[in-house]
Amino acid sequence: MKKILKWFLYLLMTLLLIVAGLYFYFIYLDTPAQPDTNGELKSAQLPVDGLDRDFIYYIPENVKPNAALIFVLHGSMSKAEHMRVGTAYGYETLADKEGFIVVYPSGYENHWNDCRGGANYTANTKNIDDPAFFKAMIAYFAERYAISRQRVYATGLSNGGHMAYRLAFELPNEFAAIAPMAANIPVAESFDCQRSNQPVSVAIFNGTEDPINPFNGGVVDLAGNVSRGRVLSAQESVEYWVKLAGVNSAPFIQTVPELDGNPNTSISVQAWSSEEGVLVRLYTMQGSGHVMPSKLHNKIIELFMGGNAGDLDGVAEVWDFFQAVEAERKSVAIERVDP
Repeated sequence: MKKILKWFLYLLMTLLLIVAGLYFYFIYLDTPAQPDTNGELKSAQLPVDGLDRDFIYYIPENVKPNAALIFVLHGSMSKAEHMRVGTAYGYETLADKEGFIVVYPSGYENHWNDCRGGANYTANTKNIDDPAFFKAMIAYFAERYAISRQRVYATGLSNGGHMAYRLAFELPNEFAAIAPMAANIPVAESFDCQRSNQPVSVAIFNGTEDPINPFNGGVVDLAGNVSRGRVLSAQESVEYWVKLAGVNSAPFIQTVPELDGNPNTSISVQAWSSEEGVLVRLYTMQGSGHVMPSKLHNKIIELFMGGNAGDLDGVAEVWDFFQAVEAERKSVAIERVDP
């Protein structure tokens, strides 16, 4: 009995620590000041499958027809506004400079219905049609702002990263590229999505010391809740997309220069490219945890979620990857016209 009580108290304490960590991460500590921006933040709602789905979005002052559209997806137990704060409003600052539209959608009851079939949150148990939600949002921006349907992208953290995978699996003709963070592909017995088997450009950002999403594969454990099942390793996850792209060559490997002054963290990048213009990358963040790479550090966050390899600005790196995808696709198109 004492052993059971001790285990229960340990589980309860772990849960409280994680909830506290999430609270500090998203709401309380080091909330960045909103930068001076020229655009407009708006909110909207769309009826999808009998539900009113919410999203907020930022329109830069200089937005033009054929602009890119970037979805930024929150993690479990979170919501759209938290991603604005969690990224230090970085996508909005970049949007002013680059002219793209950034969208922060909200999952159903703070979760996304991703590909993990056993997850016990209601977005999954009620089988919420999130792909339909994203298709409706894309149509919304195509109609109102004439965005380019060939320049639609998604990035996300944790549950948001898993949702980005689902978009690539099931809507490869809608999304030009994705950039999941702190997320590995579920193993076959946990996988609950339809695979299109079409190649998609993918950049995966994973930390080797992630306490929730195991870098080397295994059970996703959130304070004792293991309903999310098992995942592949980061290497196996990226190799899925490499194989799908038809690439057989070894990756180009690059080490990111040491910039954050922390010798305990580092970032290396494996990069592949296909003859068809598909780019695949794995950012291995040594010493980093369940976080987005950022030059902003928070010791409380790192205590609960693991370290942060701050040699990269994750927001800028994601946008650079999406731009690289565009450049590669244009290059392939030109070669086909003028071989």
